[in-house]
Amino acid sequence: MLVLGYKAATEQFAPNELLENVIEAERQGFDSVDASDHFHPWRNDDVHCSFVWSWLGALGARTQRIRFGTGITCPTLRYNPAVIAQAAATLGVMFPGRFWLGVGTGEPLNETATTGCWPRYPERKDRLIEAIQIIRGLWNGEHLTYAGRYYQTRDAHLYGQPPEPIPLFVAASGADTARLAGQYGDGWITTGGAGGPGRDCTSLIPALERGAREAKRDPTLIARAVEIAVVYAQNRAEGIDEARLWADSMFPGLDKYGIYDPRDMQRYGSYLSDQTIASNWFISGDPGEHVALAEKFIQAGFTHLFFHAPGNRQREFIQFYGQEVLPKLRQRYGELKSSGQQAA
Repeated sequence: MLVLGYKAATEQFAPNELLENVIEAERQGFDSVDASDHFHPWRNDDVHCSFVWSWLGALGARTQRIRFGTGITCPTLRYNPAVIAQAAATLGVMFPGRFWLGVGTGEPLNETATTGCWPRYPERKDRLIEAIQIIRGLWNGEHLTYAGRYYQTRDAHLYGQPPEPIPLFVAASGADTARLAGQYGDGWITTGGAGGPGRDCTSLIPALERGAREAKRDPTLIARAVEIAVVYAQNRAEGIDEARLWADSMFPGLDKYGIYDPRDMQRYGSYLSDQTIASNWFISGDPGEHVALAEKFIQAGFTHLFFHAPGNRQREFIQFYGQEVLPKLRQRYGELKSSGQQAA
């Protein structure tokens, strides 16, 4: 079954407002929620940045069926991977079959600000591999003694095990990490979002499949998820104004140069032209065009679509998708078959 999800931006909305948005998303028929796990937001003015692990407990308690997970938690620097394993297991116990965990190599706006550290990618990748091994071992019920290069545990054990396995998604926007997702993940999550709807995330699929085969895994068993950047607006100018709230995340080289201060991000984002903004977000008020965009990702093999809309008119966007977009996608693709389809 096709999974149609809502991106919950903890950087943009206060926690209570964001929770009400998710409740409305469930009411409108969304299947899943992808919640960002950030310490700093992408800009300095008119923003929020709640602690997602507190918020997720409230989300589970206030909703009935919608699945939810982190997009994306970095379990390697400001967090200890054993603690993330425990946090995820707790949600798995409280809300069986509804929680999934997304992990990645991180962003400087979260890790540099809280630890003063931003290792080069090879180290961040190796840290993530160790973290996944620890998380998996603890979820498997082991009394885990782990001696890695970066992390150590001694007879660590989780005394609350979920009745159902927790799917683990690995985030990747480059071929090397996509290969890692194929080796270690139940699912892969990427963006057709901050990189723009024209960004060819499908080019990463061969690396994902190669990693799975190297690990002697069936590539078709790995769920494929994508965050899609969309704006519901009746005209281009209105849509650009909405999308400009996230312009700071579009500035090239944020990770490369280790930019972590939202004040700097906001300043750099102000340099971006309207043309650049428009090229990074899909802007339309036509439901048929939104359906057609989603179909491109479905036809490329993605079974989990998370729609990320900027701006403050979230209820309008959620209702537009719930009434005009999701039903058409389900009518055409509701019986879509894919191994790993239930992962989120």
